[in-house]
Amino acid sequence: MLKKKLIAVAAMATLFAGAASASAPSVLPQQSSFTIGIQGFVPVICRASVNATQVASQTGQTPLGQLSEFCNSPNGYQVWVDYSPTLANSSIIIDGRTVQLDSSGSALIDSSTTAAITSKDLALNQADGAQGNISIRVVAL
Repeated sequence: MLKKKLIAVAAMATLFAGAASASAPSVLPQQSSFTIGIQGFVPVICRASVNATQVASQTGQTPLGQLSEFCNSPNGYQVWVDYSPTLANSSIIIDGRTVQLDSSGSALIDSSTTAAITSKDLALNQADGAQGNISIRVVAL
């Protein structure tokens, strides 16, 4: 009788083991890495300003103060001065370098091949009695 009970218990254990393995889902290893892409866009910002907004006219060289340049264009930028036609034959002096003003009304006074932040001394050397307005603009490249 004991022998019959052991055979019955062994048969049931085999049956349960077979049923358990048949119904258990197969467990596969999960992939443990992934990639996230982040992309951003930075607008190009360029500006130039002169700390002297109004300067009294005088004969000869007139200091205009500091020209502050900022441009984040990776290709660089150009700084232009636009001026009244009455200032033809005058000149702009930027960090000791002279740029002659002609009758066109615009002149390239500075440039950079990369993004930059800088300050430079600026002055106007007026021709005999010349008076007029100047404005500074920056062009991103």
